[in-house]
Amino acid sequence: MSLFEREFRDCLGRFATGVALITVMDEGSARAMTINSFASVSLDPPLILWSLAKDSHRYDRFLNAQNFAVNILAADQADLSAACARNDDLHANGGQWTLADNGAPLLKDAIARFECRRHAVMPGGDHEIILGEVLNVDRPRDAEALVFVRSGYKQI
Repeated sequence: MSLFEREFRDCLGRFATGVALITVMDEGSARAMTINSFASVSLDPPLILWSLAKDSHRYDRFLNAQNFAVNILAADQADLSAACARNDDLHANGGQWTLADNGAPLLKDAIARFECRRHAVMPGGDHEIILGEVLNVDRPRDAEALVFVRSGYKQI
């Protein structure tokens, strides 16, 4: 990694972000991937985006999913976030889930959930930018959000 790349990453790390799990069904199994690249794009139509590293071993599974959910994590879910960053088996990582109307797994104890259909995929350097059309939203519980800043989990 070049000096510029290291400095770029360190500067980005000073920007606090929320933490979410992208969830998909793959061959009958609930899969989850930790992200902090989630953002709103449009209210009309309702669109969100997230990014997927092209070198991820999960690339095909998540890129090819027509339906997915974005599950916003609570401050008490840092362990689940860390587990899903390493392994995408949601059940093995302790995540309790149910199926959305679109067939995507929804984390039961997330603080907000977005049921989405893939709207578009755009190249973004070493990532793909996934644009999702939001089909439904809900807030299963009221809790503080999990935050990631300076390479670590924090609470607000």
